[in-house]
Amino acid sequence: MIECQSFRQGCCGCCVNMRWNPDRVGEFLEQNTLAFNAVTHSSRPRFRDLVGIHWHRGGWRDHLLVTVLAPLTVGLTAWIWMRVYGSCCFAGYLDGAPGRVGCLIHPARMGTGTPDLRRHAFPLVPVLGCNRGLRCPMLEQTSPDLDADGLAVSRAGFRSLHS
Repeated sequence: MIECQSFRQGCCGCCVNMRWNPDRVGEFLEQNTLAFNAVTHSSRPRFRDLVGIHWHRGGWRDHLLVTVLAPLTVGLTAWIWMRVYGSCCFAGYLDGAPGRVGCLIHPARMGTGTPDLRRHAFPLVPVLGCNRGLRCPMLEQTSPDLDADGLAVSRAGFRSLHS
């Protein structure tokens, strides 16, 4: 069975808003990677490290939308978040430089020890989280194009989730 972390390019199609232009996606992944590496220094991050990364990478915006605006306009706020922001700050470049993409806190990268850090994907927003049970339809239909880069594969994964 193919998993999103098991092929050369990796994938972040369910983690990053693939409606953004490629430059914005690339910049977002690069900034996430830099923020993650600055805090973790190749060690398993603590919860407070994850909160710090999340806050620094825009978590304050997620928190604002959920705590202030959501009670007033639940549907509109969720739609705005998904269309405009809707990206996890723990998606990044797995090798530290543009290339292989994926979850910086995935067990395949952090080790399979408990607990799975992905449960803290949005540590400041209790109603958001990483859907660790999500199975991308792209993986069921076909293997990713081995000549494509990580962002192209991620866009294909995103399209398969939203078709």
